[in-house]
Amino acid sequence: MPLLNKKVIFQVAFLVIVIILFVIKTCSPAEPVVDIRGTDSVDVYLTQALHTPIDNNVPASPHRILGVSSYETAFPDINDEQLVSAKQHGIKPLQNRKQLEKMARAKLELVYRCPFYSVDYLKNSVPYLVPRAKKLLDVIGRNFTDSLQKKHLPLARLTVTSVLRTIDDVNSLQGSNLNSTPNSCHFYGTTFDISYTRYQHGVSIDGKPQRLVRDDTLKWVLSEVLRDLRQAGTCQVKHERKQGCFHITVK
Repeated sequence: MPLLNKKVIFQVAFLVIVIILFVIKTCSPAEPVVDIRGTDSVDVYLTQALHTPIDNNVPASPHRILGVSSYETAFPDINDEQLVSAKQHGIKPLQNRKQLEKMARAKLELVYRCPFYSVDYLKNSVPYLVPRAKKLLDVIGRNFTDSLQKKHLPLARLTVTSVLRTIDDVNSLQGSNLNSTPNSCHFYGTTFDISYTRYQHGVSIDGKPQRLVRDDTLKWVLSEVLRDLRQAGTCQVKHERKQGCFHITVK
């Protein structure tokens, strides 16, 4: 066969292949385009975490309990640093509880006892958070429960010890709490405290008390959960030694 004919055949075959591929691409349903403009990566992360069911398949071998090497190093976010996030994502400070009533209906969510955590008796704060912070609290509780199961530890609820404060609340608190500040992150509904010394231990299905776990062990597990969420960029955390809690603000 002459060289010219081979060249023509090759060109025709190549053209036919190109046309076939074009027709296939044109007739195939296009993949939906995801528009991420204006989305919030932290809110998306927390929402996805909440909608991911806890894996009840407990591993045969328990995961190790590691904790963190240093609480001060792992959770160094001081009040002034958390204040930036609080002002960005929270409400305006409220003078008193009466002002809170109107705000609560519009921009806040109630924080109440659930399978993952309980709310302490609140004398100087009220159980409300902005939706973003409420999601973070729910994720912390969910991940804590998941971690306990994977480590073959009895279930325990976290204890929330402080939530939103009004200006009047902070003024009355300053006389008894050395960590209280007139420029508190708790003003904004973005911040909450979780005790690392008090937990509510669960009860087994047959009604018999479960074996007790040392609070130090539960603190190690909680610290792993908070470290992972902080490293994921969802929150800022301060280890409060005198108050026995983790001071947490959503980012």
